[in-house]
Amino acid sequence: MRRIETPPRLAPRPLLAHKASVGTVLVVGGSRDMCGAPALAALGALRAGAGLVRIAVPRSVQGVVAAMRPEATTAGLSETRSGSLARPAVATVARMAESWDAVVLGPGAGRATATQGALRDLAAGIARPLVLDADALFALASDPGKLAKRSAATVVTPHEGEAARLLATRSADVRADREAAALELVGKTGAIVVLKGPGTIVTDGDRMFTCGRGGPWLASGGTGDVLAGVVGAFLAGLPATGGDAFGAACAAVDVHAAAGDAWARDVDRGLLASDLAHALPRALAGRVGKGRANRKTTR
Repeated sequence: MRRIETPPRLAPRPLLAHKASVGTVLVVGGSRDMCGAPALAALGALRAGAGLVRIAVPRSVQGVVAAMRPEATTAGLSETRSGSLARPAVATVARMAESWDAVVLGPGAGRATATQGALRDLAAGIARPLVLDADALFALASDPGKLAKRSAATVVTPHEGEAARLLATRSADVRADREAAALELVGKTGAIVVLKGPGTIVTDGDRMFTCGRGGPWLASGGTGDVLAGVVGAFLAGLPATGGDAFGAACAAVDVHAAAGDAWARDVDRGLLASDLAHALPRALAGRVGKGRANRKTTR
């Protein structure tokens, strides 16, 4: 096991960059009871540098989500009676995903039976780099090996409870040996694992990074949705992290934690997920490699 001490620095953005060239992210999720989660993931992706973000949600909440995040476009999907994704949404999202550099699947999607089936089908069928979070992880607990058949880069972002469900064990067992749990998850899913919590672990089975940043100020609803968006943005803009999905996940975790640390210099509670997202650009500023252009351009 090779331990990674420092995540890769980000390459400077080219002077001739445009919004479609710096990474595009599709966020899929949301439900009548949890329409904020995909909006927060989209905000995380945008604040992490994605040039374009689209949020695909059930039709009944499309307008609400669009109002939350005016910088993103939205798409309305087929829904169940309870207002979560329905099975016919699978074909729509699969076609839509072909036009985006990376997909974030699961924030706020809900746990209706039809929705869970749709999430499983999408996780297996989307042929783009994919981040799975929240309800997508819940859906895959019955068959985590489904992810091992994917050919594109895959990142799962469970907290200890979600990791325990995927491993069919207890949260206390995951907490007792987080490294072993993360490695077991890699073996089961074939994915890059981001095991969230104190000392978030990122591993692909051969390399491991343990984040030394972050703290209890990140214990706030929605911060995980923001992280999913940041990972999605970094996967979408892989050239900026050397073309390595593992490195992209490490950099995303590090920047996300650093943004929280910057906000919490004088306090240890009260951080909102949106505060965290808005702190991302300054956290990113210190992680861009040499060669950044001095002159500015106007779009």
